[in-house]
Amino acid sequence: MKEESKPTIKPVQKESMVDQVEKNLRIYFKDHGFKPGDALPTEMELAESMNVSRNVIREALSRFRMLGLISSNKRKGIQLIKFNLFSALERVLDPSVLDKSTLHELFELRIMLEIGMANALFRNVTPDDIFKLKEIIHSYEGNDGSKNKIDYEISFHSYLYKVSKNETLYGFQKYLKIVFDYVLEIESQTEMHKIPPKKVDHMQLVECLENGTVSEFQELMHQHFSTYFEMDFFKRNH
Repeated sequence: MKEESKPTIKPVQKESMVDQVEKNLRIYFKDHGFKPGDALPTEMELAESMNVSRNVIREALSRFRMLGLISSNKRKGIQLIKFNLFSALERVLDPSVLDKSTLHELFELRIMLEIGMANALFRNVTPDDIFKLKEIIHSYEGNDGSKNKIDYEISFHSYLYKVSKNETLYGFQKYLKIVFDYVLEIESQTEMHKIPPKKVDHMQLVECLENGTVSEFQELMHQHFSTYFEMDFFKRNH
């Protein structure tokens, strides 16, 4: 009888020296309560403490640097810096290679963020911000066609993120172009008469931000995206 073949399972790989150093450094940062702005030991000091070469330390630190967790210069040495989720994501992931499912989820995330950030906007908005937002709108509406609609949309919504004074949220604006490109692609594949017009434009949002309430703004922002809800955009494209 032919012996039944057994599935092969790859043996567990040992962690590389760099992996171990990276893990040790994470524990070290946490246990010693390092905060953004704090200076870290030098590469030489870290190498001596962990009994490894400076090259191993340098490679492990490069991983933290890639994620935007540390910075270094000749004057201040190596420092922890404030982490920004979306900025870190951008460092390791090229938005142009995202699959459609992920792009779809990013667009849905964008709507959740913009409806949900009303409290932060009303808490932080200034008369100068209102002026700037209206200036962005008038600049586009009064242009001779030379200004791209996507650029205009990004300028407006990016400024809203800026008004929120939430740096993590503001980091998301770097993904807006790829998200808008994705939505335009979907719209181009849809018959024009099946795309409902927007019920609320940017100026209505700004006027509410200037004189309205948080709940009114949330409702208007929801209506601003009503086109996609009426198209069953989220249901059809999963």
